[in-house]
Amino acid sequence: MCWQYCGILAADFSLKTVFPLVSVVIPCYQQGQFLGEAIQSALDSNYPTKEVVVVNDGSTDDTHEAALQFGDRIVYVEQANKGLSGARNTGIRAAQGEYIALLDSDDVCLPGRLVTQAAILQERSDVGMVVSDALLYDGRQVIGPKSAVSGQPKHPTDFRWETVEYYATPSTALIRRECFDVIGYFNESVRGGAGSGGEDWLLFVQLSLRYALVYQTFPTILYRIHPHSGTRNLQGVNTGNRQACQFAVNWARFPDYPARFRAKLLFYRFATAWRVEPRAAALRYLLRAIAADPTQLPFGTRVICRGIANTLRRKLG
Repeated sequence: MCWQYCGILAADFSLKTVFPLVSVVIPCYQQGQFLGEAIQSALDSNYPTKEVVVVNDGSTDDTHEAALQFGDRIVYVEQANKGLSGARNTGIRAAQGEYIALLDSDDVCLPGRLVTQAAILQERSDVGMVVSDALLYDGRQVIGPKSAVSGQPKHPTDFRWETVEYYATPSTALIRRECFDVIGYFNESVRGGAGSGGEDWLLFVQLSLRYALVYQTFPTILYRIHPHSGTRNLQGVNTGNRQACQFAVNWARFPDYPARFRAKLLFYRFATAWRVEPRAAALRYLLRAIAADPTQLPFGTRVICRGIANTLRRKLG
């Protein structure tokens, strides 16, 4: 149906002799109807050494039954509901792989994903994470590339200093295991709601401090669009973004970022604070941003204008 889009993923790994174990971590909460397809897609990957770790995050639907049908082909963990970050962290800790592939339970992994991404981590020791474009998918057909909506980073061979403005798709991420030891795990205090994205963004921003981040311009997953997708909860998304940005600028290692990146984060923090926090506190973030790097003022202006436009849409809608 849609595999014609991923001919570029039919990578030849026959010349490679070392295949580090890749652990595909699939957290699931109330998405049992999609889970089987996600698991099968990971198992069908043409990467030779992999494991699939499924974390049932306190689901009350048929998630358990959907996972049970795969038997010992997967590592299956059940826990009380801890949220997406908590479920991902549980899966990462249970995983044995040198590389961790994230895959949400409602998405689908394309066959050559792990091969092409693992090859980059093998070839470039400076890279901590590889992400890619995705294909929007409604369960029946491909709608088009996600990048048509979300855009692409300007520097795909290392977009680390674009992580403030570019939100990578988590289900496309392959991350070195060591990154979690160096930077830390997903922040479980960011609770904007399932799929709000703030916790992903925060981890990617923190990874940029130590590692190069690579973006592949071709798709490696099908990104499912459906009525219960967490990204449709706009209030949750906004709350998660504000919390994540607050953690980012309060991080003990925040001063270690380049000035231009600190300024970007502070402009974003101002934009997320202005509508819901004391105005004086929000303005302090704006002044700190300008002081950190005045050359980033055009970026700050764009962020502020976008925030104003979103506020007007909310009021008019």
